[in-house]
Formats: sequence, C-alpha cells, structure tokens
Amino acid sequence: WEVGVCVSKKTKNLKLRPLDTRHRTLQNSTIKKNYTERIYKYYDFTRIIGSGKFGTVREAVRISKPERSVQEKRDNLPKFAVKSVHKASANHIGLELKREFLVLKDIDHPNLLNLLETYEDEGYMHFVTELCEGGSLAKKVSDKGCLNEDEARIVMQQLLIAVKYLHNNEYVHRDLKPENCMYLSPNEGSDIKLIDFGLSKIMTEEQVMHSVNGTPYYIAPEVLQGAYNKKVDCWSLGVIMYIILSGTPPFNGKNNQEILLSVYNGCFTFRPPTFKTVSDLAKDLISKLLVKDPNLRLSAAEAYQHPWIQGLTPLSQISLEVFQSIESFVRSQKLKQATLIYIANRLTVNDIESMRRSFRNMDKDGNGLLSREELALGMKRVGRQIDELTFLNLCCVLDTNKNGYVDYTEFLAACLYNRDFSNQGLLITAFQYFDSDNNGYITRDEIKKALTGGDVSITLPESEVNVIINEVDKNQDGKIDYNEFLEMMTHKL
Repeated sequence: WEVGVCVSKKTKNLKLRPLDTRHRTLQNSTIKKNYTERIYKYYDFTRIIGSGKFGTVREAVRISKPERSVQEKRDNLPKFAVKSVHKASANHIGLELKREFLVLKDIDHPNLLNLLETYEDEGYMHFVTELCEGGSLAKKVSDKGCLNEDEARIVMQQLLIAVKYLHNNEYVHRDLKPENCMYLSPNEGSDIKLIDFGLSKIMTEEQVMHSVNGTPYYIAPEVLQGAYNKKVDCWSLGVIMYIILSGTPPFNGKNNQEILLSVYNGCFTFRPPTFKTVSDLAKDLISKLLVKDPNLRLSAAEAYQHPWIQGLTPLSQISLEVFQSIESFVRSQKLKQATLIYIANRLTVNDIESMRRSFRNMDKDGNGLLSREELALGMKRVGRQIDELTFLNLCCVLDTNKNGYVDYTEFLAACLYNRDFSNQGLLITAFQYFDSDNNGYITRDEIKKALTGGDVSITLPESEVNVIINEVDKNQDGKIDYNEFLEMMTHKL
C-alpha cells in the first residue's frame, strides 16, 4: 500500500488519533495567551493605523531584549497590528470584545485574521494580530470604481471559503461588508482577510437568532423580521459581490430607513451600466445569494461549488520540498515542533506566501482544513510514496489539536522545518515565549505550562516532559539554555 498511489479502503474512514502520548505538542489556540502585564515591555509602536470611539489600532514590532538598542534590526522585524481598547469604554462594548477574542482564539484559516496574543494592563486591553497592509476591499472598489470579473472571482472565492469555514465551526459573522475584508499586502494578487468578529456568534444549524445586528446595506431581510440563521452571511456575500462588480449597492436609499425598506422588499436589478460586461454566470450566483427566502438561498458551501467560482484559474503546483519538510518535521524534537508552530504565527506574508498557496491548492473542498485524503492526493501529485503506517503517523503528529484534520497553522509549521533561521530575532522571541520567567532557561514546569496553555485540568506526564527535555538538553542539567535551543532549531535531520 503506498500513499503516493492510493488511499487504503481499510483506513479511509478512520478518525486521525495520536498513536501515543509523545505526539502532544503546542496547539495554535494555546499560543494565543492573555498576558496580565504591560505590552510596552514586548512591543515598540511605530505608527497609528486608525482610531475610533473606544480605542486605537497601531502598527508594532515585537522586540526581543538583545535587540532593543539596535534600530536597524527593529526595522527588519515582522510588523503586527495592536488594537488597544480603553477599559473604561470597554464596559459599553464588553460583549463584543469577548466575542471577538473567543472567535479569534478558536479560528485558524488563511483568510481569517490571525490573533497572536492579548495583553491587559491597568487601563487598556490590547489585541495583537497580524498586520493587513493592503487596505480594505472597500477602498479598492472606491479607488477603481469596481473590480473586473477575474478580480472579483478571486475575492469571492476567498470570502466563500472563509465563511464556509466559520459556518462549519458553528460561527456566524453577522457583519460581512467590504470594510471588514482586508488585503494582507499591497502586492497584486494579495489574499483577503476577514476581520471584525465583534458581532459574531456561535450557532448550530438548528438555532435561530433574533437580535438585529449588522450594517444597513448588507443586512438580510430576515434579520428585520426578527428570526434568522447562518444564511444571513450568504446574503451579505451576495451584496458584496454585487457591489464589487458594479460599484453600487443593490439596495439603496436616501437614509438608513429607506435602505432597510429596500432590503426588506428584497427587489433588485442589474441595471447599473457596469453589469453590461458581467457574465450571466456571475449574475446567476448573485441572484442565488440574494434570494429573500433563506431556505432557498445558497449556503456558503453551495455557492463555493457554483460554476462561476469554480472557473478560477488553478493555483501553481505543489513542490516536493513541501512534503520533504513535513516528513522531517514529524521526525524532529517535540520542542522544535512546538517552536515552529509559534513561529508560524509570526512570519510576514512574504515569508509564507508559497506555503499559503500550497495549502489552498491542496484544500480541494475549500473547508480550510486538510483531510488525510487531501494530503495523500498532494503526495501523489508530487510522486512522493510512503507506506500506510508511516503516513498515518505523519497525520497524527501534524494534527496537534486532534480534530481529525491538519489545520492551516499546523501545515505552515511543518513546512518551516527546512527554513534558514540564521537571523535569530524570531528564535530569541520564541525562546522567551517558553522561558516565561526570563531566567535564561526553559524548565520542566515551563514546558508543561506551554504545552497545556496553563490549564491545570490538563495533566502532562512527567515521562513525556522528560522526553521533551532530554531530546535537547545536551549538557544534561535538566533544563534547556539558549545555545541548546539554537542548536536544535538550526540542526537539520
């Protein structure tokens, strides 16, 4: 039996499970800690990105102590966005902040904003996220008037797979609009990131919501009627698609009341002149998303399968090096695996662009996760062949959160194995993450804290901790210093 050739019928429907306890490593959600200390101890702020009634969003770099005095090194460090909310104001928006934190902590998808960590001091709550430097979709449409059909198709495909992922994980966004769709970089062809989860809510298929939330242009008719479900996001996607192809909203009015009345009636046309050059297939998808009856409206998964979306030009081929790196990652020390998961959250878009594209290329059903079958197919495409047991072990090690799939950050971490870390800035920062008391050593207790997220209800066997320490502790003093850590990270199998 060879993974590069087929998937065994015997194991096709098996849920991925760890083969033994040694596969426990750092989970992406565990990294996203809430620190009760001053953020200025770890971040330098470079400029204000935006400000509002309750706080400010600033650009920042995370500085490791040896580099604090070296401006040239600071300039080359990855940049992040920090949303700082005044606690006195937070009382009015406390529920939204809590919702946003819980959603961002839980999600892991290439088209959803990535939360890194949060800080809380005497006056403020700070959310540290990746920095989207390409501006909003709203600004791009405003600058260009509208997008051509090829540009719009790329945007809509990414938004659909992001919303499909949210819905599969029982989240509904409830405030989808071009202002909440950000380009990750200013480069042509940059990916889109969905942001602002303050109105998001956990919701099963059977649940119905009643509170009126959203922005008038994008709100679904059933929200105004007082009972709705996840399909409200699909209506909003239809409005977004209409706007980016035409530059005008399908439901308009002189004020919010007139706009909401137009939405409630649910009638629209393709009269704007820009629609004269838009294909019938594109109009068909809009019409099937802007169906007033949510029971007849396409779901995100159904819309993703629409011929107009599937007409997107295929992405570039997957390289053999991706799987060579993954296989080396699986055989590496557990602490190195955990460190690479930490680093995967802190690289720039240019650092991970090829890996992002490989992930999307392998994610055939667009659910934001890689199944065993999708991994096997990827291996087959590059001619990589391994036996069944080795393949199952590979899947179990990659699946750090044990949800039965390889998540986005798990994939990125494995792809980073062969990365050159001669620039030690990220390694110093990663070491300091594990060395929580900043005494220059990673101890057994700090290993436990990192791998459990500080959750005392999770028991990490001493034997497992000993294995993790002994794999790296060359001088056998029972702890890991920075030189041992550096040797581990720069040594290749």
